[in-house]
Amino acid sequence: MQSPRIQMNMHKPNSWLTNELSSLKTLALVLRAGISIASPNPKVDEKLHVSSDGVHHGGTIKVIVAGLPRTGTMSIKKSLEELGYKNCFHLAEPLCQFSNLRLSADIVHTENTTLRRRKLATLLQGHEATLEVPGSACLPDLLEMYPDAKVILSERTSAALWLQSWRGFGIDLRSDCFRWVGYWVPGVVSANDLYRGWMRLAAQRYGLAPEPSEALYHAHSEWVKSIVPKNRLLVFKCQDGWAPLQEFLGRQRPNPFPHGNEAGHLRYYKRVAMALGVMLWLIVLAMLFVLSIVLQM
Repeated sequence: MQSPRIQMNMHKPNSWLTNELSSLKTLALVLRAGISIASPNPKVDEKLHVSSDGVHHGGTIKVIVAGLPRTGTMSIKKSLEELGYKNCFHLAEPLCQFSNLRLSADIVHTENTTLRRRKLATLLQGHEATLEVPGSACLPDLLEMYPDAKVILSERTSAALWLQSWRGFGIDLRSDCFRWVGYWVPGVVSANDLYRGWMRLAAQRYGLAPEPSEALYHAHSEWVKSIVPKNRLLVFKCQDGWAPLQEFLGRQRPNPFPHGNEAGHLRYYKRVAMALGVMLWLIVLAMLFVLSIVLQM
């Protein structure tokens, strides 16, 4: 039987137990938000399965940037926007695109071609350009979905420089550390699934180990060149500046070529995610500790 003091405190609206239960409820809402973002929704697939046959016949995508991550895609995004392209899709800008991250991760793990293309159409609806994953990983789909779109293969000056850049921008998004430290942070599991899925596809496609490497860089470039018609393809480095881009796209812009900071965006996101992840784990452990004490009374 509980002591009178505890019984009395339990009936006070501002008692410590009421506060702790309220904190548990708040935590549950936070965790629920993270789980809902990271977990697949089978109802979405059901709707896509029964949707109309026309995935996209022309669509809105006019430019597909098919280069690997860390090949200057943020700068290219800014340049496309300056050239007048609207709603250029890039998961690194703006940050916190939780629903897009979740759908993108789902896309690279979807093996059914028709369903995958319907998901891509949903993701890219209303955009005129797409950069990086999942688009670059699903290039054959996009070439058929958007037959009038032009393709830009973004490259670095060398494969060695690309690999150095990949390894130098902080914790790997594919790592177990990133996944589990930030598990309760919305978007972390989806980002982890997306990059793991992209690397798995690349490894299967090129017959290489599922790790970033100079061989993977070269294999991806050759693959893009082999499947995109020459009249639809521009191989581009940001050091080339405006001239080849303007000629290829048929648009002019007098301003200096822009330079984005993709690494800065990703470092910021990962640092915030890791810090928030640690905080949420501490809250989870603290609440479990408090709950265990309450249950023992």
